[in-house]
Amino acid sequence: MRNNLFLYILVAALQFSCLHDKTVKDVIIKPPLEYNFNFLGYDININNPEKDRRCYYKIFIDKIEVGRSTIGLESQKKFFESNIQSNRHLLMVEKWVLDEKMGKYVKLNNIEQPKPNYKYFDLPEDKYVKITLEHDVLINKSVFILE
Repeated sequence: MRNNLFLYILVAALQFSCLHDKTVKDVIIKPPLEYNFNFLGYDININNPEKDRRCYYKIFIDKIEVGRSTIGLESQKKFFESNIQSNRHLLMVEKWVLDEKMGKYVKLNNIEQPKPNYKYFDLPEDKYVKITLEHDVLINKSVFILE
């Protein structure tokens, strides 16, 4: 009788420990996202290689500069990744190009900046948002694609 009671307590303890381990593992397995926001920008309809300048985009979220994209030719895809809080946000971009005579990057004037240069977006909790800016240089119109 005493052995049965001991065996019952041992089995109950093992079941409890297995159940406890499972819940702890579930919490540990879910890592935080390295980044939850991705911006990708590039130009289309550049027909002359001499007009394909080196550039990057300055990225503003809620009117605060959070970084800049990688550098590449205007026709190449440039990206920026960040981890931002879940909420509704305003994305604004500025295009900067390399002035070869001056040897530094300068902000394009407002007429040449991609139009529109902003996008409102929602970032739900535990979700990932990718926004692509495709700028048509022939008509100076931009399209934001939200994924």
